[in-house]
Amino acid sequence: MEEGKTIFMKKFILLLLILSFANAFSQEYHFDYLIKYKYQSKQKKEKQTENFEFLSIINSKDYSYKINFRSESRDTMTATITDLRNDLQHYFNVMNTKSPLGKLNFDYKYSKRIPSAKKQLEDESKRRFFRSEFTEKQNDQFSQYIIKEYSNEKMKKPKVSAEVIFADFQDDLSFIGLQLLFDYYEIYNKVKFEKNYIVKSASAKSENLEIVLSLETIEPQNIDIKINPDQLKFQN
Repeated sequence: MEEGKTIFMKKFILLLLILSFANAFSQEYHFDYLIKYKYQSKQKKEKQTENFEFLSIINSKDYSYKINFRSESRDTMTATITDLRNDLQHYFNVMNTKSPLGKLNFDYKYSKRIPSAKKQLEDESKRRFFRSEFTEKQNDQFSQYIIKEYSNEKMKKPKVSAEVIFADFQDDLSFIGLQLLFDYYEIYNKVKFEKNYIVKSASAKSENLEIVLSLETIEPQNIDIKINPDQLKFQN
């Protein structure tokens, strides 16, 4: 009788370990905002102007991952979850792009590993130097800042200077617009504010580039995406 109980307990513990191991490799993501920006870049020397729309779905409490979208055609769109904490990217076909989005709209395709993503971010962080300065309060909701990026820690001559108008917001979403403006994913570690903001509009100038950014859409979302271990397909 005791032997039977011992065997049962061993099997039960083994099952718990297997379930825990499988769950540890599940990829779960929650998203609470959809944000769309209009983006215009002007190459001064080449006299070339390009216009883009950047659509992202983010977690306002966890900056380590987000979804970016890409239009393949008028009726076809793909989505990519970039997960820097786990060095992964997950690719999806988007079945329905009408708002509000839901998890059933994302058809999982495959995943890729991002080699040394954390090391690359650490190296880049050592090369990026910023200074922000509040300039004026336009009204009860909008604040203007000058944000500059410098080539070294002496921070004497800026290589990029941006005029940014922030709107007060219930969550801090300032990093999304600033990422686009300065092409730097972890800018939230370099430029911080005492209040919660979202970038309403901005313009930035460097030696050969001018950027104009404007907020087009901000919508609350409640999307959960989970990729189970038996679903994961890795592509090199």
